[in-house]
Amino acid sequence: MSFPPKLMKNNYHTHMYLCRHANGSVKDYVEEAIRMGFASLGMSDHAPFRELMDRSVRMDPEDLETYLKECDDAIENYKNEIIVYKALEIEYFPQYHSLYEQYLDQLDYLALGQHYIPDADSFRGLRSCYRLLTQEHVRVYVDTLVKAMETKYFQFICHPDLMLYNFLSLDQTIMNECERLIVEAVKNKIPLEINVNGIRKGKRLTKSGIRYLYPRLEFWQLVKKHKPKVIISSDAHDPSQVYDQAVVEAYEFARQLRIEVEEAIDIGKHRRK
Repeated sequence: MSFPPKLMKNNYHTHMYLCRHANGSVKDYVEEAIRMGFASLGMSDHAPFRELMDRSVRMDPEDLETYLKECDDAIENYKNEIIVYKALEIEYFPQYHSLYEQYLDQLDYLALGQHYIPDADSFRGLRSCYRLLTQEHVRVYVDTLVKAMETKYFQFICHPDLMLYNFLSLDQTIMNECERLIVEAVKNKIPLEINVNGIRKGKRLTKSGIRYLYPRLEFWQLVKKHKPKVIISSDAHDPSQVYDQAVVEAYEFARQLRIEVEEAIDIGKHRRK
C-alpha cells in the first residue's frame, strides 16, 4: 500500500497483546515503527487496574513485569535505531494518586484514557464512556478530565471526544462542556489527541451528516478556535496499524480544519515533581 509523503514520525499511543484485545509484542510494534521511519514510539498499553479487571480488557497486574521487560528489552536492543518510550494508558480516579505515583516511578509517562466515569446508578458505581447518554454524564466526564489534568500526572489526553460517542447531535449544553474541556487543556498545557482508531471504525449518519463519531467534527472545530496543543496517535492494536491509511486520513482531517499538529511532545514535562 502506498501513502503520501511521511506525516507521522512519533507515536505515543500503542498497545500490545497483554491487553487481550491487541495483537503483537512490543518488539513487533517497534520493528514496524523502524520500518516506517519513525523517530520514536511510545508503548502505552492499558494499565492493570484491579477496580476494572472484571469489566474491561487490560493486562492483569501479574503481567506488568512482562510488559516492562519487553519495553526495556526493546529500548536496549533498538537504541541505535529508534527511541522507545515505556508508558501506560490509564483512567483517572482521585482515590488512586499513590498508584499513579507508583507507575510513574517505573515509566516515562502516563496517557489519560478515560473509559469510565463514577455513576451511582451503574454497575459497581462506574459507567462506560460508550454508555454516556445525558448532559450530566458529559459534565461528569469533563469534570473528571479537568481534575486529572490538574494533577500533572498525564502526558496527554487520549480520545477526549470519546464522551460524545452516543450523541448523534450536540446541544449547546454539551458544546459548552466540550469548550470547558478544551479551555482547561490550554490552561494546563496538555495535548489533546486526535485518535486514529475512531477513523478505523468508520463514519456514521448523524444529525450533521455522515461523520466519524470520533474524532468528532464539532469538538475539533472548537479546538481550532482555542488552539490547545494537538497530537495525532495511531492507537495501534496491531503492528500494521502503526502507520496505515487511517493515520493518513487523520492528518487530512486536521488539515481540513487547519489544526496545527505537534510533531513531537516533551516526554516527562507533565510528570508531577
